[in-house]
Amino acid sequence: MKKKLNFLLPILLFASVNLMAQTLVEGLVTTNEGVPLPGATIVIKGTTTGTTSDFDGNFSIEAMD
Repeated sequence: MKKKLNFLLPILLFASVNLMAQTLVEGLVTTNEGVPLPGATIVIKGTTTGTTSDFDGNFSIEAMD
């Protein structure tokens, strides 16, 4: 039993790390007219994780899968 546990434990730990992978989300914030919007706040819903768009309206943020 102990040998099986020693074999399965590293596999389970590896699997749990892969489940918590992060994804880079990138985008462009614009007005209704398509003009880039600098300084817009982007927040992942239900979290306190956020960022601000740059001078050209671009942003990138790490999100959990």
